[in-house]
Amino acid sequence: MGTREAIRAEFMCVYARERLDRITVKALCAAVPVARTTFYAHYRNVDDVLAEVGDDLLDGLVQVAERVSGGGLRHMDFSVFLNETFGHIRANWTDFRALPAIQPSMRFVARWKDAVKASFARRYPKARARQLWELLSEMAAPGTVGAHRYAAMKRGKAVCLQGAFTKAMAFGSRLVPRAVARRIAMRMNR
Repeated sequence: MGTREAIRAEFMCVYARERLDRITVKALCAAVPVARTTFYAHYRNVDDVLAEVGDDLLDGLVQVAERVSGGGLRHMDFSVFLNETFGHIRANWTDFRALPAIQPSMRFVARWKDAVKASFARRYPKARARQLWELLSEMAAPGTVGAHRYAAMKRGKAVCLQGAFTKAMAFGSRLVPRAVARRIAMRMNR
């Protein structure tokens, strides 16, 4: 593990226990251990570390979506997308749990909502012209982030989020048959 990664890892351990305004560069450097000049060679302050961790987590989610969809979200296999997404979340569980659940970073949550809305726009490009586009995308984004926060706060395991989505999809499929769901999706793409 390099110096930058060691600083990030220690920062996230401390961030999970303490408020951001109580984390100091001096204490972080003592815990790693690195000199403060080394810290400042990589980051301007602790907010930069937090922003980098959040950006990397979200970039990973976007990369999963692009890799699974092959660039065309309309024809993406949703079950493969969920498995890949949960794999990314599991691999980075400590950070995913800390940022939106233990000590919510509003910047991270807002960027995550924006990423969900952008994915929704790519999946349904013709829906953007509809009147209710902003309302629909604004409803979908917090729901996705909120489901994750709920799972992280209640159970503390990445697996429970996958189970919650699987149960919701199974319940939803009983309420809305696939043929009806396809027709709704087709109407949104007109």
